[in-house]
Amino acid sequence: MPSACKVYELGDVSKLPSIREALEAGAKSERSDSVKLTVLEGSRTSLRGAAELAGEGRRVAFEIFGFRGKLFLLVPAGKRVARRVAKAISELTGVEVREAVIPSRKLEVLLAEGVVKLVIFDMVRIPGLRRVMLTGDAVSDTEMFKELFQACVIKYVVFEDREGILLGVSDSFSVVAFSRLAGEDLLELVKEKLLPLAAGEPW
Repeated sequence: MPSACKVYELGDVSKLPSIREALEAGAKSERSDSVKLTVLEGSRTSLRGAAELAGEGRRVAFEIFGFRGKLFLLVPAGKRVARRVAKAISELTGVEVREAVIPSRKLEVLLAEGVVKLVIFDMVRIPGLRRVMLTGDAVSDTEMFKELFQACVIKYVVFEDREGILLGVSDSFSVVAFSRLAGEDLLELVKEKLLPLAAGEPW
């Protein structure tokens, strides 16, 4: 079964101590959409916690991680659940939470990481078309891909990396691992391979 991870930005890394203090002080926010937040462990550059979602009977991990001067929130869950967790953290800490972004020019880096299985192009300059999806065993080897690559913006890419892990990554920093990956392994992969692609973008 695929596993997912959604990444947000929390601003400057200097906010981490106040975020930790707010999360530790408020076990539950009345305005947090029935999400109970708990800090499990922390260090100078990161903290890990869990969110208990009322009405769903599930517990979702999250990590706030400092990287290259920025704070990122990583939630190993689908978009809907991740959005609830991010909203609860924002309301409890008073910190603005924004979707992290991986621009098209950075997504292009992933094309060299392995075999491209699927790519969605946006801003297609063909009358009557807004987006084009190409899928196959080796999409980047096709002439159609090369033509669109030169003229369009990459919105989403699915590729198999050199370790054989099949990943889908969007420009809004949603990640889907189609290979079997535990939550912890997915978080480490996101931090190691994908965060560098978003870290240089302006807040």
